[in-house]
Amino acid sequence: MPAVRDDLTAFVYTWVDAYGVAGAALSVFGERLPEQIFEKVDGIEVPDTQGFDDYRVGPLHMSLAPDGATSQVRFDGDRVSLSLAYDGFHQPYRYGTHADGCPGFFADDRLEQSGRARGVLTLDGAELEFDTVCQRDHSWGERDWAAMHHMKWINALTPAGDAVHAVELLAFGQRYLRGYVLREGQLAQLDELRMNYELDNGMLHRSMEATFIDQLGRSTEVAFTDGGPHFEWDVNPRLTLRDTAMRARLLGRDAAAYVDMSWEPDYFEHRRQAGQPVAVST
Repeated sequence: MPAVRDDLTAFVYTWVDAYGVAGAALSVFGERLPEQIFEKVDGIEVPDTQGFDDYRVGPLHMSLAPDGATSQVRFDGDRVSLSLAYDGFHQPYRYGTHADGCPGFFADDRLEQSGRARGVLTLDGAELEFDTVCQRDHSWGERDWAAMHHMKWINALTPAGDAVHAVELLAFGQRYLRGYVLREGQLAQLDELRMNYELDNGMLHRSMEATFIDQLGRSTEVAFTDGGPHFEWDVNPRLTLRDTAMRARLLGRDAAAYVDMSWEPDYFEHRRQAGQPVAVST
């Protein structure tokens, strides 16, 4: 999730199945671009001996440190290329540490980590250096995207090293919530998340007020604003990802934020055609 110079956001993603068939993607979007750039490869066979310490899929080369603290990522695309070094603020948080574990339709297990990324984004031949906050995740096991009616993936990070993360999954008539709060260097698992937000006429989230309550009893208020240019991916016939970078205020400090609200395509189109903004409180 590295944001670049306030007006660009880059999203790097990779996947591999149990048969060693892999893919990778890089999306860049923001105010300086009329539409998102999305470069994707799929169906590439990778050897069983290849590990994530030296992982290569088409234009992507990634190296993860054994302790999960650092990583190197490079993606050499056609219009865009990205090279970054990542350092985590904390040890990765695993969804499997939750009392109810990781939801099986989402992953066998999954980790999230807030941190910092430094590197260069090359866009149409122009090099843009960045040094900014970044969110890293990794999942094990096959994901059943179609199991979910709705999904939120919410992150806000300050340069000082404070962060909040939450995923809210609606599936099988239930709500699954996982996440954490990182404050003053202390990480605590998320207990509850309350949200008030607006969806515009196109069903895009542009602002949100959220309260993150963790297992240490801390209540952390975060204000999200300036949602706009976004990333959209029909990742499954039954789910469309819609992500936007946002500005935030976290513990009185400016923060970078990234919020995904994913919808079933038919429901998404029904509401978008209605053309009416919606206010939601949970």
